[in-house]
Order: sequence, then structure tokens, then C-alpha cells
Amino acid sequence: MGRSFLRSRLGKQSRPRLPVRSLLVTVCFLSLGLIFVTVLNYRTAVQVAEETLRNQGLSLSLQLAAEARSLRSHDAPGLQELVDAQHRRDLAFLVITDQDGTILAHSNPRLQGTRLEDSTLQGVARTGQLAGHLVTLGTGEEVYEVTVPFHVPPPGMSGPWQPRYRILRLALHTAPARQMVHHAVIQVVLVAVMVLVLLGVTGWQIRTLREHLRLHEEAARQKHLAALGSMAAVLAHEIRNPLGAIKGLAQFLAERAESTQAEMTETIAREATRLERLVNDLLTYARPRPPTREPNDLRKLLEEALALVHPLATAQGVRLQFEGPDQEVRVFVDGEQTKQVVSNLALNALQAMPRGGTLMISMRVAHPENEQVEVRVTDSGSGIVEADLPKVFDPFYTTRTKGTGLGLAICRQIVEAHAGTIAVERTGTTGTTILVTLPRETPDHA
Repeated sequence: MGRSFLRSRLGKQSRPRLPVRSLLVTVCFLSLGLIFVTVLNYRTAVQVAEETLRNQGLSLSLQLAAEARSLRSHDAPGLQELVDAQHRRDLAFLVITDQDGTILAHSNPRLQGTRLEDSTLQGVARTGQLAGHLVTLGTGEEVYEVTVPFHVPPPGMSGPWQPRYRILRLALHTAPARQMVHHAVIQVVLVAVMVLVLLGVTGWQIRTLREHLRLHEEAARQKHLAALGSMAAVLAHEIRNPLGAIKGLAQFLAERAESTQAEMTETIAREATRLERLVNDLLTYARPRPPTREPNDLRKLLEEALALVHPLATAQGVRLQFEGPDQEVRVFVDGEQTKQVVSNLALNALQAMPRGGTLMISMRVAHPENEQVEVRVTDSGSGIVEADLPKVFDPFYTTRTKGTGLGLAICRQIVEAHAGTIAVERTGTTGTTILVTLPRETPDHA
């Protein structure tokens, strides 16, 4: 009843569930949304820039072709006057050729009378279809070039005539379009920076939330320990001494009683011993002794812990094994508390193998830093149920009817007092491995 009451009291002090995962998911979705919208805007800006160049080039070329066709004089001087009259800032060059590519008029008059020979002009002359695309001039500038054919009547003829092509080619500067794309690129960069800043702030916030959660949990744990300390003082005074008297009287009566009565008094003494052990565990957990850290040979401590559980392991048919370096491994720990941790873990493992098995304790120095030593306690028992994994180190949590639920909690308390860690490394139907990590300090740090 007392243990159930304590469990219920501890359960009410559950730690707050801060929305760390929700915050992370929300920020990721916002970041992905911003990136998607920005990339979409960039692609749209590129398409709009291309369409703007295409429409502008087509409109201007058709306008100039209509003006060239409407001239009364279709000779080269008249066309050159039309070309010279164009002073648009976005116009790179303008040229009008005959059907065979001979230049009739050009923005650079010195090129008049020469001949253009390129596949685009020949294709337009052959098919009569306009063409437009980006080209790079000899100066390295990229321009949008439009080549448009138009019909002109033969000079001096008023009757039926055969169609004759002339070809107008103009090139537009792409600076305005590039400026539009440049703005889109700047937007992409700004959004990328914003996303990086957002992710950085979120990471910092998550670290802050986790630290707050850890401090809150530590404060709640200290509060629980204070409450347990007060209760332990009452138990020590009100229960421990009467239990000792009951145990002593039961043992005294067992020596003088008949067989049936002796069996009953032995039961009384055994249950009194179990209750006394519960009180001692509670006192150990509620009022932990600070570790006295001294240089110790960890290999020797582990061998002594194995010797403590050897009789019980032999009685259960459990084979003990030890693996570790042959030389000494010097660590600065409290020797008695370290043996208590290993023996508690070993006893807990033996309880999982009532029909025999193998219990192995292994040790190794972590590489490459060589600053930590790892101790593993591995059994071949039935393993731990997955749902119980988050609670195995909680005080008063046990799945056994006669367990105190404090063994693993005391182990964690001692290991953390040594600035180490303890965790379930592996579990399943083939057994469980508990990993204990202790800092291996040098004498300068002792």
C-alpha cells in the first residue's frame, strides 16, 4: 500500500510536455513553404522576363516591318533613313536585308552592302516564318534577336507582281529582363537567409526548451527527494526499530518452537527482513551519500561485485562471465558505490533468468578520446517490454510482486552523482544490456 501511494504521488508530479516537436514540425513546414513559394516566384519571373522580351521584340519588329513596307521608295537609302531614325535605348541593332541576305540598311552604315549568312536568316527566307531567340554578340553581350520577313512590291510595277521578301532583324538589350530576374534572385537569397535564421533561432529555442525541461525535471526530482527524505525519517524511527525487534523475536522463537510454529516464525522473520530492506533502500535513495571519489582499479571493483552475486548465480544455474582489458583501468570513483551499482544491475539481471542463463559484465575504455570507460551488464533473460523502457529507472516502478522498485533508481542516482550515464542499450527476447558510462578523470582532475 505504501509503495502504491508513493507511485501515485510521484505520478502526479509529471513533467510538463513542452511543444518541442510541434515547434520543430511547424518551423519545417513554414521553411518548406517559403522555399517553395520563392522558387515558384523565381521561375515565374524568368518566364515573365522571357515573355516580355519576346512580345516587345515581336511588336517592335512588326511595327518597323510595316513602316518599311509602306515606304514609297524601296531602295536602300530610304530604308537606311528608317533605320537611322530609330533611337530606342533598348534597341541593340537593326538591320534590313534582301531575300538573299544582302544588307540594305544597318544601324552601322559601314556594313551596308555586305551579306549576312546564317541558318536563322536562311530559314526565315525559306519558310517565311519569323524567328526569335537569345544570342550572344561578339562583344559578349547577350541580346534577344527577332528576324521577321515582309513582302514588298517590285519597284515601278502597278500590275500583278511576284512577291519578294525583305527581312528585318533587330536585337533588344536584355538588361531590363535581367534586372527582373536579378530581383527574383535577390528574393531567393533573402528567403534563404531568412530560413537559415529561422532554423537557427528554432534550434536555439529548442535547446532552451530542453534545458528548461531538464531543470524543471531536476527541480521536481529534488522536491520528490525532499518529500521522501521526510518520509524516510519517519520510517526509520517508527518502522525500522520495531521491525528489528520483530525480526529478533521471531528468530528467538524459531529456535525454541515446534516444527509448524518454527516455519511460521521463519516466515515472520523473512518478511520482516524484506520490509527492512525496503526501508533501507528508501533511506539510500531519499538521503544519498555524496560519493567519495578516489583512484580505484575498475577491473578489481567489477570482479568484487561479481563475487558478491556468485552464490546466487550458482544456485540459479547462471554462468558468470567477465570481459575487459588485462591491465588496470584507473578511475576516480567511490569504490563501494560503484560495486553497489554493478551488483544491483547483476541481481536485477539474475531475476530475469530464474531458469539459468548467462550473465556477462564487460568493460572497455572509450576511444578515441580515452576519457570515458564503459561498463555493460548483459543477461540472456526474457528482456524488457518496450512500453516499460521509459520507466525502468523511475523510483518505485517494478513489474515484480516482491520488488522494491528502487534498485535501478539508486543505480541511476549513483551514476549521475559521478557525472556518468546509464541506459538500456539493448533489449529483446534474447536478453538485455545495460550500459554504464563513467568519466575517466586524470589525477590532475581528482
